[in-house]
Amino acid sequence: MLLLPTHTVTVLSRPSPTRDRQNNRIVDWSTATRTSYKGRTEPLNSSETVQQGDQVITYLTCFLPPSAAVTEYDRAEVDGVTYEVDGKPEVQRGHGPLAVLAYQRVTLKLVTG
Repeated sequence: MLLLPTHTVTVLSRPSPTRDRQNNRIVDWSTATRTSYKGRTEPLNSSETVQQGDQVITYLTCFLPPSAAVTEYDRAEVDGVTYEVDGKPEVQRGHGPLAVLAYQRVTLKLVTG
């Protein structure tokens, strides 16, 4: 639930891909549209792999207003760290007097290493 927002979450909407000189599709995230929301984040999971070098994968659950414009192709910044949206965001709607408790749950992923 989005009862107590704890962070400002900035959603970076994925810009349209372009082509580089070798005709590869690239996405220039520096041109992404940025929209900030008050939200709540909670650590979800973190794991380390050492197969082809050390990698740490960290997941956060992010709760945003149900009207937040975020898709599975976007990125989000929390506390100055940029995460990828992992999977399709889920909107949970309340009915009647519980409609004020509606929220959107977004899983964020960060791969380092």
